[in-house]
Amino acid sequence: MEPPPRPSSSLFDVFLRLRPSHSAKAERFLNVEEIEAANPTHITIKPPTNDGRKRAVERFAFTRVFEEDAHQSELFKGTGVVPMIEGVLGGKGRDGRDGLLATLGVTGSGKSHTILGTKSQRGLTQMALHVLFQSTGTQLVQSFYGAPAFSSLAAADVSEAHMFTATAFLDSMYGDNQSERYPSRAQTPMPDCSSFITNPTNRSKNIPRPSTLPQNPSVHDVDISVDSSAEYSIIVSMYEVYNDRIFDLLTGNATKSKNPNLKRRALLFKSTEQSPDRKVVAGLTKIICGSLEEALMVLETGLMERKVAGTGSNAVSSRSHGFFCVEVKKRDAQRKGPWSSSALTIVDLAGSERARNAKTAGATLAEAGKINESLMYLGQCMQMQSDNQDGSKNIVPFRQCKLTELLFSNSFPSSNTRHYHHHHPQKSIMIVTADPKGDFNATSQILRYSALAREVTVPRIPSTTSTILSGTPLKFALSTTSSGRTTPSAVLEELESANAEISRLTAEIEIFALRLTEETARRKAAEQSWRAAEEHMLEIEQDIRDECFAEMENAVEQERRRWQAAWDAEQDHNEVHMDRKIDVVIKATKQQMLEQQQLAVKIYEDPDPEMGQRVEELERENEVLRARLEGMEREAQAKSASPIKKMRVLKAKKWEDPETTLRVGMDDD
Repeated sequence: MEPPPRPSSSLFDVFLRLRPSHSAKAERFLNVEEIEAANPTHITIKPPTNDGRKRAVERFAFTRVFEEDAHQSELFKGTGVVPMIEGVLGGKGRDGRDGLLATLGVTGSGKSHTILGTKSQRGLTQMALHVLFQSTGTQLVQSFYGAPAFSSLAAADVSEAHMFTATAFLDSMYGDNQSERYPSRAQTPMPDCSSFITNPTNRSKNIPRPSTLPQNPSVHDVDISVDSSAEYSIIVSMYEVYNDRIFDLLTGNATKSKNPNLKRRALLFKSTEQSPDRKVVAGLTKIICGSLEEALMVLETGLMERKVAGTGSNAVSSRSHGFFCVEVKKRDAQRKGPWSSSALTIVDLAGSERARNAKTAGATLAEAGKINESLMYLGQCMQMQSDNQDGSKNIVPFRQCKLTELLFSNSFPSSNTRHYHHHHPQKSIMIVTADPKGDFNATSQILRYSALAREVTVPRIPSTTSTILSGTPLKFALSTTSSGRTTPSAVLEELESANAEISRLTAEIEIFALRLTEETARRKAAEQSWRAAEEHMLEIEQDIRDECFAEMENAVEQERRRWQAAWDAEQDHNEVHMDRKIDVVIKATKQQMLEQQQLAVKIYEDPDPEMGQRVEELERENEVLRARLEGMEREAQAKSASPIKKMRVLKAKKWEDPETTLRVGMDDD
């Protein structure tokens, strides 16, 4: 069985590192196979002799196996970290490519020693930082607060981050805030070291100085070619996945100093407006580092905020998955064009543990449950990816928890071709750590889903007859009598044949039992995954309902405000219109009164009732007299003229009221 070559669809190069065991009495169950090649790639694990269960011997293949005597520098150069850093920096005329370096193993198997080092040796993180700053050298831009580079870097960030310089950040955490008060507008670059480094009396907490941190192993012999026509900027951020939630590790001290009772706010892993084709952790605190010393100080600051606790398996056990992200910005030094971005993410995964061995309870037990659950999902994703190497095209279920989503979301080519920026899938390296004399069950479980290839060998059960006859010499011949009776030799042959069949069937039963155990474990894992997916679906549904309810409430409130504003405007318009009408009436009334004042005012009094009766009597008398007068005139004319002439005179003459004539004359006077 050879380790399969890493195809284009494979996500991880998987390496195995063995930890020197401190237990001399424990039985070793993991052995490295000796091969002619320089680097071993296969291991074999055999169940302990005191194990009552009949287990198979398993053989695993990795990209490379590092034995107990391997040094940190050998691991740094032999796992492909140097080419990964070179890919992050990007060659001439090419953008960088994201890189992921992660460690996986049981609690106490040496993950933190590998990735973060000890008091005497540096880990892969410190060496990677040293190589980055050593390679960029004088091509790092001056990015103090207020400089054009700082403004362009802040504008180029796609994760809605809070960006500070290392000097301002470290002074705000440990110094007197006098060297560079952010957000200040300083126009001169600050020194590489913070004020609390040069003036230790200003430090409020004990944090190691860069000079006291380990300097070995050295990486001065590592030479990486970079784009000489470009300028770079290195930005550092740190966060952890604790209880399946993302928390920033660079805001803890500042937040606690101002609000001791304030709880940490979980961050979101999502696509932003400036990054539609890939997901980022939104709202992180990002620190622009101008030197290796500043980056190491930021790293130590974040490590102090990481969740750790003492258990029965490890005195300082990580209770979260730690992420250390180094973002490399690159642009043309002459044209000062837009910044391109690539990131090196270093992940220290929390170790799986059993509650019986770790002796956890309460909150620590709940943390262990979340850690084991996330590692189980990670194992499923890696197993699915391993199966895809055989040609199958199964979808990797990486959206089951935050850990797998962070590790796998940006590992595939972007399907969104509408945008200009295209991100290549990140290159990933997984370093699995194991103790050859540690917990057999936990170690074998880790190796099963992390190895590139696996082979199961079931040992053959020895024959019962050979066991019985191993100490007894055969004293009788194998023959049959002429009478046809069976001799002891024939019985032994039949017994041997039956025992052989029993051995064959027993071997098949062992294989079927092993397969049944594996299928049962897979079924339980699938059922647990299904239940977790249902719970996650219910949570998403509730979140969507809450979001829709909030949006509806917001829309109703906005509509109510709009109608209220329109109603108020209509009332104001009506009041203005009424005021105008009243003004017009007032003006017309004033004008009429003015005109009446200018004219003479005549006053007519009501007549006396008795006067009215007298007037009516006089009018009746006048009518009577008028009638008499007309009669007398007709008689006089009749006497003096002919009848025809009288008729003409009567028709031509029109009677006039003497009173009216009198009034007209008075008016003329």
